[in-house]
Amino acid sequence: MEMGPDQESQDVKECQVVVSFFSDTPVVGCAVKPNVRVRVEGSVFQPPHSLCCTWYREQVKCSVHHSVLASLQCISCEKLKMPFKKSYHCSPECFVAAWKEHLARHRIMTETINSTAISDLQETKILRSCGSWSDLGSAMVVEGDWVKVGSLETYEPSEDDTGFRLRLESLAVNRSTGTPMSPINIAETNPVITFPPRLPRCMIQLEKFRTICPSSDVTFNVLSYNILADMYASISAKMQSYCPTWALAWDYRRKNLLSEIIEYNADIICLQEVQSDHFENFFKPELTKLGYSVMFKAKKKGVYAEKGEIFEGCATFFRRLLFKEVIRYELEFANTTLPLVDALGPEQKTEACIRLIKDNVAIVVVLEAIENGNSDDGFRTRICVANTHIHANPMHPDVKLCQVADLVHGLEKIVESQVPLLICADLNSLPESDPHKFLVRGGIDSLRSTKETDPLGLYKHLKLKHPFVLVKSFSPLWKYLQFCWLVTGFINYSFMRLIVMLGHGKSHLQVSAYASLSNAKGIEEQHSKRMDPSTFEPLFTHHTPRFSGTLDYIFYSADKMRLLGVLELVDGEMESVRHGLPSAQWSSDHLL
Repeated sequence: MEMGPDQESQDVKECQVVVSFFSDTPVVGCAVKPNVRVRVEGSVFQPPHSLCCTWYREQVKCSVHHSVLASLQCISCEKLKMPFKKSYHCSPECFVAAWKEHLARHRIMTETINSTAISDLQETKILRSCGSWSDLGSAMVVEGDWVKVGSLETYEPSEDDTGFRLRLESLAVNRSTGTPMSPINIAETNPVITFPPRLPRCMIQLEKFRTICPSSDVTFNVLSYNILADMYASISAKMQSYCPTWALAWDYRRKNLLSEIIEYNADIICLQEVQSDHFENFFKPELTKLGYSVMFKAKKKGVYAEKGEIFEGCATFFRRLLFKEVIRYELEFANTTLPLVDALGPEQKTEACIRLIKDNVAIVVVLEAIENGNSDDGFRTRICVANTHIHANPMHPDVKLCQVADLVHGLEKIVESQVPLLICADLNSLPESDPHKFLVRGGIDSLRSTKETDPLGLYKHLKLKHPFVLVKSFSPLWKYLQFCWLVTGFINYSFMRLIVMLGHGKSHLQVSAYASLSNAKGIEEQHSKRMDPSTFEPLFTHHTPRFSGTLDYIFYSADKMRLLGVLELVDGEMESVRHGLPSAQWSSDHLL
């Protein structure tokens, strides 16, 4: 059933259609998905019905007489996909007077198309049928103040909609008879806006390693990113008053996130806070099309929403032409913590269960290089990639340490087999915290724990040493081998370029990428100011009005890999960052 903008049903209405938008401001290229419900007075249940939805765009003004509504559109312009606002006129006389200008534009466009598709006969037929060689061309009549643009419940604005309001008319009808069951509901939006421009960031090359790589070495890019699950962004939307509502809508955020992720052409991508439905319906198909193999591990506990329980977890992607999967295993920290709980006395077990057993997860995969496959001694180049998101509660530093220790000790057997190691993590821990010191220093002293960091006295039950040779971030001798911890806004991700060096060393240095900048030549002063001089880490990777600091890291085996470059840091004084994340430009509360 098609409805006109002012049409009203004459039948007795039994129910009411209620429509709401997540945001009243549509964005070009981002689908508008209204929440449409049918209500019957006195009942909580929706009656059996079908929905008839029609979208309209605010009428265009005449391209010549700007204060007058258009009544005609040049079909030739429309078929040639020319700027639509120049194709509208207020009367036949206005259209005829402007015809010579139309004809000139048509010829330029056809010549442009013919130069790129000169052998395409079908294209030529289209051009001839659109009136480009006629004396006048044809025009279609436009009636009323609104133009119909869609007849589905969801509508994706195009460039033609920019600057105009949209109207959705919804009507509930009887499934059997097709008769109206409700009055027509009319909901209007604000004018459609264009997608904001990207703010690209360049790679900072480390001059120390700007040498020609041996042909046997494998060079690759790594990206780690906490993308802010929509289940959390939606819950906290009212709290993010500094971020426009349209920039929090998932259809906007997913497009912006994907654009940012693929812009840097990473070979290995580690994402945290990925919703299971978004992985299956968006990231998996999109990145598979781009040549990536995919894997996902969801938490066991979800968040209940209107459409049921929603889960989030970690997703790892790697380029199929560069790597193949050798072995994979998944960690559920709720299970790895059970032996520790069992080791406690009866009086502590209940409290320890409540405090320690959290559903954070990790994915670990060993990849084998396909290109440059063999080393001098016959071993294939392999790398172990761990992707994890550690417990977030700032009041639970002991839980964070337990999870990090479980992850590291689970990796020891792999590292003992001479496989280089990458740990991509949202540690939810600041530099010099216990989890951080454990990774950097190779362990911590359990006897020096405090009631604040270890309220249950758990440290003495943990193995708080590991075999990785980690160097303090402030060591002048090893500044270029420090690990990197990266945190920023609603989207949290780190990016760096590494080279795997073939051969076998005895130590396994775990260092971060951005700390390497402290000893690199040619680094501009503006980048140095964006780093903490005491830790040589970024000033922040997570940035909101309530908290700003570094929480995210990429660790790597420095005896097996060389850092070639990192992504430039974001200036905290930028307008798109200063008030907090997420923002229109950065779609997560974490940054690179």
